[in-house]
Amino acid sequence: MFRKLIQWSAGVSALFLLFGFCSLKIAWGSQDQKEEKPSPAATLQANALNLEVEKLYQLVEEGNLIATNESLRRVQSLFEASSFKGLTSVEGIQVLAESIVEMKETTASAKLEPKQWMMSAGKLRLAVDSLTHPKDGIWLQYYKVIREDLQMMEQSAAKQDRDGIKKAYTTLEDHYELIRPALVIQRKPEEVSMIESWLSYAGGVVSTSNPSQVREMIPQGEAIVNILFGKKKDEPALAALGEVEGPWFGRLFFAAFILSVLTFVAYRKYKGQKNGFYPLFPKT
Repeated sequence: MFRKLIQWSAGVSALFLLFGFCSLKIAWGSQDQKEEKPSPAATLQANALNLEVEKLYQLVEEGNLIATNESLRRVQSLFEASSFKGLTSVEGIQVLAESIVEMKETTASAKLEPKQWMMSAGKLRLAVDSLTHPKDGIWLQYYKVIREDLQMMEQSAAKQDRDGIKKAYTTLEDHYELIRPALVIQRKPEEVSMIESWLSYAGGVVSTSNPSQVREMIPQGEAIVNILFGKKKDEPALAALGEVEGPWFGRLFFAAFILSVLTFVAYRKYKGQKNGFYPLFPKT
């Protein structure tokens, strides 16, 4: 009991320190993140990598394992031959490399798990897209999704629904894990640390099944999410339909593909179709 109290106190202290940092911020993270202008070569290399990752994503959608392996080799070669200086930080390059390695390991698994394969492909797709689309990356579509996860936690806490709280937190963690590489690429390390420290603290609170504490920490989580996504405090989660233009419109469906996977996999399992591979992405 005493050990748990110490851990909880440390978590609270860390969270307060983080919010002290937040209160001193005048502008959101990406405004001063990359002072160095990327070279034309870096931009071209990033675009080439993005095109190949798009092909990779389509191959995973089709369930084409052999072609996916070939595409992965091209992705790795492009990454190793490229310099993304000025496009992201050292941490961003590192997390991009980790996403490629994760995709390789998942694809090479003796027993290919469709859900994990799709998640790995999605993380890599979002990461590379954020590198080439710093202002309108696909990952920014998840602002509304993550805010809804937080609202679900708050609503469950208000109803004293402990199972609902845990379920909402697990969903929040899954969504964060999906966008994390893109977030690291486009945000400062200290800003990434803010959300990860809050998630760690929130996980401890959720595990104690204390609905009142859960409700108290939700506004803090919402404030951090607003900072990371560059939203004002009272800004709507989604722009009006007339404001959705250009690259946003053409890439809007990708996020929906990711969000529907858990339901799809559960359905397949329920139907008893456990043998063979079923493509998880909708056909285009």
